[in-house]
Amino acid sequence: MTANFSTLSALSALGLLASASAVTIGFGTALPAPAQDTQSDGSNNQMRQNINTTDTVVLGAGTYQAVSWSYLAAPDATNGATQPVFPFLTIFNGVENHTVVAFGLTIDTEPGVNSDVAFGGDNNTFIIGAGGATIAAGMQNPEGNGHQNSIMTDTSFGITDHANSLNFDEAGIVGATLDSFGHGNLPRTYGFSIEVMAVPEPSTSLLSLITVAGFCGMRRRR
Repeated sequence: MTANFSTLSALSALGLLASASAVTIGFGTALPAPAQDTQSDGSNNQMRQNINTTDTVVLGAGTYQAVSWSYLAAPDATNGATQPVFPFLTIFNGVENHTVVAFGLTIDTEPGVNSDVAFGGDNNTFIIGAGGATIAAGMQNPEGNGHQNSIMTDTSFGITDHANSLNFDEAGIVGATLDSFGHGNLPRTYGFSIEVMAVPEPSTSLLSLITVAGFCGMRRRR
């Protein structure tokens, strides 16, 4: 019983270390004046790609995982339009220039505020090299007839690099350069954010586990 408790305590301690490294990238869902734009008529292509260049985060060198995202979505379309969307992260290289480092699963959005939605997919982990990098949060409605931009926006604040179906680079490819924006530095903010967590180095995790387990063992012997 005591041995099991010691192991559990060690694992819990590691969990706390990981949780302490979590960071949110992007504005979030609390838009002051949310509105929907670029609605589809049920047949036309309203693919959109939006990258928040205001609410970025500088990450130091290391390995990271995008674990979840939150969004504010418009009501389901009643005209046959679908509302697929996927989250992604970029290294913000400069004005209207990004490199994709991670992207998540494409989902059909639910209306209203949705929090802690799984980022998902096989491309949710990324490495930042020496010197760190500025990371931006993005979302994309895939290109396709009848697709509709479902994530709500607010034109009263913030800056977004905005692309549409006539001028964009696909964000669903790790390493892709995004520099084709129909409306770079667009004055608006979209209601979403992405939560990222540092992934402990294997050697550090093992050492932490041994140290905590050993400490628990010493307390047990005493």
